[in-house]
Amino acid sequence: MAPSYARNAKGVDVVQSNAARAAGVTREKAGEGLHDVFAARARARPSDTALIARDARVSYGALDARAEELAGRLAAAGVAPGHLVPILLPRSADLVAALLAVLRLGAAYALLDPDWPAARLHTVVEQLRPPLVVARPGTAADLPAPLWTPPAGDGTGEVPARAAVPVRGSDAACVFFTSGTTGRPKAVISPHRATARLFRPGTFARFDRDTVVPLAAALPWDAFSLELWGALYNGGTCVLTDEPFLTADALRAMVAGHGVNTVWLTSSLFNLIVDEDLTALTGLSQVLTGGERLSARHVARFLDRFPDTALINGYGPVESTVFATTHRVTPADCARPDGIPLGRPVPGTRVVVLQGDRPCAPGEPGEICVAGDGLAHGYLGEPDLTAEKFTHVDLDGERVRLYRTGDLGAQDENGVLHFHGRLDRQVKIRGNRVEPAEVERQIEHLVPYVADCRVLPRWNELAGAHELVAFCVPRRSDGAPPDVPAVLARHLPAHQRPAHVVLVPSFPLTGRGKLDDRALLASVPEVPAEDRRAPVGDPLVRLVAEAFAAVLGRAAVPPHASFFALGGSSLQAARACTRIGKRAGRPVPLSSLYAHASAERLGAWLRSAQNATAAPAPADGIPLTATELVFLTRHLTAPEDRSGHCLMTWHLDGPLDEDALEAAVAAVHARHETLRTAFRADPRPHAEVTDIPAPPLELLDARPTLDEALLALRRNFDEPLEPQDADLWRTALVPVTGTRGRLFGVLVHHIAFDGRSESVLARDLSDAYAGRPPRPAPPALAERARLIAAATAAPDAAARADRVRQEFRDVPELRWPERPAPGETGTGHLDVSVPPSVTARLDARAAALGASRFVVLLSAWADTLAEVCGQRDFAVGVPVAERTLPELEQTVGCLITMVPVRLRGAAVDGGEDGVRETGNCVHRAFSRSDVPFTAVARGSAPATPGRPPVFQSLFALQDNPPPRLDLPGVVATHLRRPYAALPLELHLEVWPDEHGTLDAVLSYRRDTVTAATAGKLLDGFHDRLALLATGAPS
Repeated sequence: MAPSYARNAKGVDVVQSNAARAAGVTREKAGEGLHDVFAARARARPSDTALIARDARVSYGALDARAEELAGRLAAAGVAPGHLVPILLPRSADLVAALLAVLRLGAAYALLDPDWPAARLHTVVEQLRPPLVVARPGTAADLPAPLWTPPAGDGTGEVPARAAVPVRGSDAACVFFTSGTTGRPKAVISPHRATARLFRPGTFARFDRDTVVPLAAALPWDAFSLELWGALYNGGTCVLTDEPFLTADALRAMVAGHGVNTVWLTSSLFNLIVDEDLTALTGLSQVLTGGERLSARHVARFLDRFPDTALINGYGPVESTVFATTHRVTPADCARPDGIPLGRPVPGTRVVVLQGDRPCAPGEPGEICVAGDGLAHGYLGEPDLTAEKFTHVDLDGERVRLYRTGDLGAQDENGVLHFHGRLDRQVKIRGNRVEPAEVERQIEHLVPYVADCRVLPRWNELAGAHELVAFCVPRRSDGAPPDVPAVLARHLPAHQRPAHVVLVPSFPLTGRGKLDDRALLASVPEVPAEDRRAPVGDPLVRLVAEAFAAVLGRAAVPPHASFFALGGSSLQAARACTRIGKRAGRPVPLSSLYAHASAERLGAWLRSAQNATAAPAPADGIPLTATELVFLTRHLTAPEDRSGHCLMTWHLDGPLDEDALEAAVAAVHARHETLRTAFRADPRPHAEVTDIPAPPLELLDARPTLDEALLALRRNFDEPLEPQDADLWRTALVPVTGTRGRLFGVLVHHIAFDGRSESVLARDLSDAYAGRPPRPAPPALAERARLIAAATAAPDAAARADRVRQEFRDVPELRWPERPAPGETGTGHLDVSVPPSVTARLDARAAALGASRFVVLLSAWADTLAEVCGQRDFAVGVPVAERTLPELEQTVGCLITMVPVRLRGAAVDGGEDGVRETGNCVHRAFSRSDVPFTAVARGSAPATPGRPPVFQSLFALQDNPPPRLDLPGVVATHLRRPYAALPLELHLEVWPDEHGTLDAVLSYRRDTVTAATAGKLLDGFHDRLALLATGAPS
């Protein structure tokens, strides 16, 4: 049923309610408006932060007051219930306050893009027939309604009196404009309940007071509603961006500076960030994506890097408001021949696949149809189209109103929806729905020179997205053709403009007389090579020009030419900014490229920006990371301590070239500056790269057994390493007569080594031994320090550290149930294995609960610690890699930080609720992993002297690549050895192998933990994993 509207006395259209429209949908009552829920949040917690714009925070109370002030003034200006009010403001606190004000008056808002061409703005305002347009002065001219500008204020002034307006869930809330085949955009009217249903209990993602999400989607799009109301409807926070859309640099800054944990990205933008700056997604707990079909390659790379982050594929037409179905993506989905699933319906939504009016059997393809509370009222002013697309069908004896999407799909036996294409020509361009027929009609209307037009989508591999190509047949062959792109830029929004306009004498036909679209696409001329006779001398201009050429697929670009005049899209611009920023060593905001669109101008901007921020290199060496400082301090205060010694051993079987192995050690020593660096305390803690020679390959006397060889190796390595003198690593070889092989040992100080370094060092030793060509060199130590500092910089680091200190200031110490006998020393070790079959069930359980393997394991460990130690509040330390940049992946060094995770309440209760709450605890902890542990521990002295502060135990899932030695003619078997000493009182580490087995190794200090307590802990952990795997309550 189309939305009914009537003309009031002032000639303004008013959407009228229709009781029949709510038939078969959730019962409702007054006070169910989106703004009503927001107002209740504001009354309950007025001081909570609702919006962050740059560094300014707007509380719920302040935003509520500003919205009420604007509502009174809008009512006085003539806005009344049922009006459709266009808002033409940039992203700002006033935009949010204005739309809240419109809703309070019983009206609906339509967010328009200030960058739309004037002709399109005129068309859509004319369709809405509003009493006014909310806009800033000078925003738009010649609109068919008066402009109304929000007065300056902050909600503290006198509020004009107005009558309260009751709003029901079925009342119109917002209007979205989408592409139409007639050449005129369609206005889709969506009710309050359509958005509100997304946040019902059991929904597809976590939305609550802790949700912090960027407000970055295009204003006219329903994804903007997901971002806005996902936060404000649930008490969370929106962070506004100044960029045209969310860039990788902006996202990274929002996560570090404001705690953003949830983000929406179109699949094109997701692909761009995965390709160009994957580490920008670090720190997020959930990533929502969709708008176009997902790329399995990009998804697989994301999941491999961020297995603990929920990646949710969302599908749905705007006629069903944001999403109709969602799917938590798993690595297994990437191998599906039919692509990543669309998933199951969101709350308040029903999805059926129909052939005509007949429901399809499982696996049978048909048209995807959507019903439920998410449906729009229909298309404004288009009753025939509304009746065609929103139909009624008998389903299970019930008359159901549904929307026919035009998408082909099938539901499998489990009710999961899969996508199979389109019934018509509709395509998605950067997440926006585009009808090629609309663009064709617009071109034929706007450009009289064109007699006939065919618009086709084409995949642009460089951009990672679809683009449009317009093929135009001129009315006559003589005469100069007009500048078609310039004409379209004045009338069409960016996503509807073709990337290429190709003039053709006629359209080719197939053998059956149909248009041959493939032949048309094949006729697109190759991009011409640019004139490179004048080489670019300025290195920064050359850097920018090379990046422009790379993303545009050109051999070269003229330095003076605008990126956008060369055909660059907004997504390609973002890709260029990321590449330029990486090479220039500083972020390049998307807005800077828009303001300085040529290589010459952007290169000049880069130079001025570098000059403004350049800082002299430290004269007293390279500053230490927080973790390096911890290891240096421990060494200086306890030089005999061996907890910083990392030992790797391999059994080598076969003819070994000892000289080649020693040469390989020397090559690795030369390759990695960290291995020849002195870590010094005076005059201030710093690192200096030295020319200390490589350690020799020590040849020890033969031993009859492998155990005796290991013992000899340990004795040889017993002398302390000396980080201050760059004495950081040693190597030795022990013949084993009983196996006719050799034991190869490598000892490295932890200050220069971590778990990931094991595989890097083993690979580089292998390459050097075999004489393989060296891989790209890792960054120098000074460059590495700069990269880490840039990646971890936060605008309010001191305030963030203080907030974390406050959380852990009162954390209780772990109380072990038994005290060891006096005189106990050394380190004990216990281990147990989890077979692959149980591991697989644990992973399936984790996926069903929306958690990662790490979270499930930590939840079982928290439950075990709580029971054995008899306490429900404690912290554990979790090592987290700081290799957030691709350049750091293949370097040897101590690139970890220790993140404290406080576990209490439901997190230590076990079972499904325990897994969920542990996941929440982990996300809160990891979102602040940029805060050094030394800053957290400052001022947190342990209650018991001599015990480690904040946490006394460590938990780690050691899922680094295994350290494989690949020596030609030699079979190398890695033998993992237990730690000789521990910095904490107890460590639990879980080591997965390539077959799916999980080896849990518990190490403990005998002077603080008894063997009996250690045994109870490991047994309890193993038992809980078995229970979780079966789904039984713990």
